Amino acid sequence: MDEAIKYDKYEVQALLNLTKDQEFKLERIFSVYKQVGGTYFYYNLFNTVKFPENVDKKLYTIHYTKPNEPWTIISYKHFGRIDLWWMIACMNNIDDTFVPQPAGTKLMVPTPAAVRLFINNIKAKV
Repeated sequence: MDEAIKYDKYEVQALLNLTKDQEFKLERIFSVYKQVGGTYFYYNLFNTVKFPENVDKKLYTIHYTKPNEPWTIISYKHFGRIDLWWMIACMNNIDDTFVPQPAGTKLMVPTPAAVRLFINNIKAKV
């Protein structure tokens, strides 16, 4: 695989011809990469986010997966939005999110109150 180039959020904005008022979310937290000669940008989440082994039980709930349940649906069920799926995957040390987890997989899902705490901790380390 070709080497990836790291971009900051302003470079991504310029390369994609986005206006200054368009909001960046994950770009403020994670590094953005693109393969040399590639078309798409991607985030290197799993090399950035490491949760402690013993997370306080008050900071998460348990979710058992349904057959073929996508990460975005799990995120929506717990947060009312689909874009926090990555946090659930990272919290459970799952790095292959292209395939749904087997039915009945036990996942720790951060509580909505814990999401802000975790994001602030990630921002402080990046």
